[in-house]
Amino acid sequence: MKEIVIEAASRQSSGKGVARKLRAARKIPAVVYGQAESPQSLEIDYTHFHKIHHALHGENALINLKIDGKIADKKTLIRDIQYDPIRGDILHIDFQRISMDEKIRVSVNVRVHGVPKGVKSSGGIMQWSLRSLEVLCLPADIPESIDINVEELDIHDGIKVRDLNYPNLDFANDPEETIVNVIPPALVKEEAPAAATAEGEAAAPTEAKPEEAAEPEVISEKKAEERRAEKEKAKKEEKK
Repeated sequence: MKEIVIEAASRQSSGKGVARKLRAARKIPAVVYGQAESPQSLEIDYTHFHKIHHALHGENALINLKIDGKIADKKTLIRDIQYDPIRGDILHIDFQRISMDEKIRVSVNVRVHGVPKGVKSSGGIMQWSLRSLEVLCLPADIPESIDINVEELDIHDGIKVRDLNYPNLDFANDPEETIVNVIPPALVKEEAPAAATAEGEAAAPTEAKPEEAAEPEVISEKKAEERRAEKEKAKKEEKK
């Protein structure tokens, strides 16, 4: 696991007003606590921390705090980072002191490698359900990430928490939770017959049009009959 050094300065004052002044000066308010020691308020240069944190890409790392020029006795982990909801700027950092001999619970990101054969050959869709896992282990055993190769996954195949093989890690997640799986492609072909049926139903009324068109023909025959009857009547009257 990576170990990095973060430089910080101790501060005596605290509160919202102090925090605002620090941020205006491009400093980040921070605190370190744990291991039965009193919490200590700190301030960290924004640019210094941002470069280090960006380089980690969300991975875990053991932190050696260098406070006022001196490396602290105990290593730490970043426990929380608060961000401005609009600008995304870092507002505050929590560091937790740890013992290298005691197990600790941390969240570890999941990284997926490869393309499932069910996606390549059958057009399946990969579903990545768990992006991080809760892990219990000694600090030295904390992995930077949980790496999973998915190349052999076919349609309906998946990887659950219980399938992971990390001897030094205890996973706090439900063993039956699915991390990643491959589902069948969308059934596009089955939608076509349904569409055809719908078109047939829509076209049904048009089949009645010939019958409707026959109605004027019946009327014209009646009129012709009436005309013939009138002519016959006229002839009879002429003979009289």
